[in-house]
Amino acid sequence: MSDAHAPETTVLPVRRELEDLLGRLKEQDAPMASLYLDVHADTDPNAPAQRADAALRELPLDRPVRERLERHVETALRDVGEGTLVLFATEDPDAFSVHRLLRVAPPLPGGARQAAARWGQPWIAPLELLLASEQPVVSVFADERRARLFVQDVGEVTEAAAYVRAMDPTDWRQYAEHETGMPGRPARGGSGMDDFEDRKEEWTAKFVRHVASQIEIAVGAREGARLVLLGEKRRVNQLQDALSEPMKKRVLATGPALVDPDLGPARWREPLAAFIRDALHDEDEARLERLERDGVTGVGATLDALQRAELELVAVPADVDVDVVHCLGTDWIAENEAGARTVCPDGPIERAPLKRFLATIARSGRARIRILRGVDADALLERIGPMAGLPRRT
Repeated sequence: MSDAHAPETTVLPVRRELEDLLGRLKEQDAPMASLYLDVHADTDPNAPAQRADAALRELPLDRPVRERLERHVETALRDVGEGTLVLFATEDPDAFSVHRLLRVAPPLPGGARQAAARWGQPWIAPLELLLASEQPVVSVFADERRARLFVQDVGEVTEAAAYVRAMDPTDWRQYAEHETGMPGRPARGGSGMDDFEDRKEEWTAKFVRHVASQIEIAVGAREGARLVLLGEKRRVNQLQDALSEPMKKRVLATGPALVDPDLGPARWREPLAAFIRDALHDEDEARLERLERDGVTGVGATLDALQRAELELVAVPADVDVDVVHCLGTDWIAENEAGARTVCPDGPIERAPLKRFLATIARSGRARIRILRGVDADALLERIGPMAGLPRRT
């Protein structure tokens, strides 16, 4: 693996697949079943299918239709591992059906459940909220011989750039040979190899600048992406210094190589995912302190500030939801009816889970969504409540 090439700078496949799936679902006119299923068998391998059957039995379906859907789910379960199965199918799955296993559970309106199903229009709010809240993370390992670029998005890690070798002149083909003294082509000012040691720093500096430019492209191509730099401290510092000021602000964490740099992508995935998870946890802990000190707290106050575009970020727990009041025919939501009536004094209203609307109102309010999970979600609920926001910096 000695030849280098630029990283793939398109969005990670899982995000593209989900965006394409949403587009297809929005084009469907026929009513369908939407199923979000926790696929963790525990001690009973039949548990996921049983959970799915129970959820489908709650839908207003004739028995033959339900049984067709149950068989279809059982077939889909044969091909998936652990995660959350998202499945959409019309009453005749042969006419239209699609499913995808996700490594990150979509936040469900109304709160977490092991199985949740709907009948009618495709239930896409959980997927839209997942895509709106998950930030891609670009991770780069670099040493004097190579650079490897990974991307984590929606719980999946992939290597998006090839192995790069920078210091062996016999294999260095991408970087302007006539300027670096490659064999078979004299360098400016002398033969190809007689000043190898003197040119090391020049080569390394060019390599670092090249990698930095690829980082800028890869991060810039992914909206809201964060950056992790890995390797020897000296090399990481060089890379960071070569980045633009806006890109430096995207850095989530730095650290050493997590595994042997020569190992394949599969051996990087779990250590890298764990490193990113720990870095995000550290960031969430610091953010919770800022929310306590400077944040907007309480559902009503946070909703008002969010819809008035006064927040840069809104934080909610993944597994807990609250009911809000929606002014029908508008995007306005409030904590209670009194708050809603300030916008729609005589219009119809409905009560519904916050997460049904969160992606839409955060987009309108130009705020990032942070979905907290595990101990970070527990800390938010215990210390602040089910919703809080950070005001925009002035």
